[in-house]
Amino acid sequence: MITKLRVKNFKALRDVEIDLTPIHVLIGPNDSGKTSILDALAALCRSMDHELADAFLWTWKGTELVWNGRDLSVSISVSFDNHAITEYGIDVLFARRERQAKLAHESFRTKQVFRTFNGPPASDTFVGSTRVRYQAEGPGYPDTHDRAWRSIKSLLEGVQYYRWDPAFLALPVAPDATRRFRMESNGFGLALCLDEILSFDRDRFIQLEKRFTEIFPHITSIKLIQEAAYRAPVDSPERVTMLQEADGKGLYFKLRGGEQIMPASQASDGTLLVLAYLAILHLPQPPRVLLLEEPENGMHPKRLRDVLTILRELVKEQSHTQVVLTTHSPYVLDLFEPEEVTLCTMQDDGEVKTTRLSDSPAVKRQIEVFTLGEIWTSEGDAAIAQAQEAAEERDE
Repeated sequence: MITKLRVKNFKALRDVEIDLTPIHVLIGPNDSGKTSILDALAALCRSMDHELADAFLWTWKGTELVWNGRDLSVSISVSFDNHAITEYGIDVLFARRERQAKLAHESFRTKQVFRTFNGPPASDTFVGSTRVRYQAEGPGYPDTHDRAWRSIKSLLEGVQYYRWDPAFLALPVAPDATRRFRMESNGFGLALCLDEILSFDRDRFIQLEKRFTEIFPHITSIKLIQEAAYRAPVDSPERVTMLQEADGKGLYFKLRGGEQIMPASQASDGTLLVLAYLAILHLPQPPRVLLLEEPENGMHPKRLRDVLTILRELVKEQSHTQVVLTTHSPYVLDLFEPEEVTLCTMQDDGEVKTTRLSDSPAVKRQIEVFTLGEIWTSEGDAAIAQAQEAAEERDE
């Protein structure tokens, strides 16, 4: 499990350090760095099996991802708990204009030693990868640290990062050998993901369907029916889903009390969102790191509780899986402990500051009486962060 994330010079994250728990939530106002933290963690994980430029998501070029657009290296590192590898990190340089990046520095620490490596010479082109990826996918030249690289890859690879859009979750999907058990960040691919779970392990699909119908008792079963569908590029780093028509399968629900089946396009947003989370829970190989943006969107508070229950079951049943999410909902916050929550705020100089709620004097004073959501709503972001700053100044 990742216990600590450190980020320097990435967007507004001038110098940020966050302690992480098996399931962790980031809160704060808009434009306070929450999504940037997810993007940084996603980039480090994606560098395990992508070229560096493709590890950094969304649309960008040149030094747009660097603090104030400066000519600085972006540093992302993590610490691990109870493993031979205790730390790993990379420093990345970006070209001035194009969408290009290269490795400047890479390091890892074990319980016995610390090793650091420089990237290729400055004269080399901005095309490259980490040593972790090079050893796994490259020529396989002998390396005395080969075992360490393999361990690091196993700890970080397989990140999944979602900003669900129910309209994409509902779309019928064409078969695609490169989209195995994988949805796009907006949820496109759900129908195919469910069909693959069914084909791979019928018992696993039956368990998924049982949990789903317990949450939605007016639905008796999930149907996957052949029909005109769509195909899209898999894992585009810019996260743009370009659809092409093809034959595939659509998602339907059989309703209680008759033979009627309802297409996914007519189902509620909450129904599709819960099903997507259940699909992740029942994957043959759930993600090592699952990143989620605002699971409350399109959700009734009761369904939010169902979703958070599913996520906690994922962490419990698949002990190698870690979940990090963002939220603006006090209802979500009520389902977390103070040590599982980090508040992000933007300072006057444009830097992001983080405050763990378990360290906040304002939270400590009230947690025995009020829920976290109530404290957050009544105190506000600024008051919680300022209370922590005052406590730190007294300690100094």
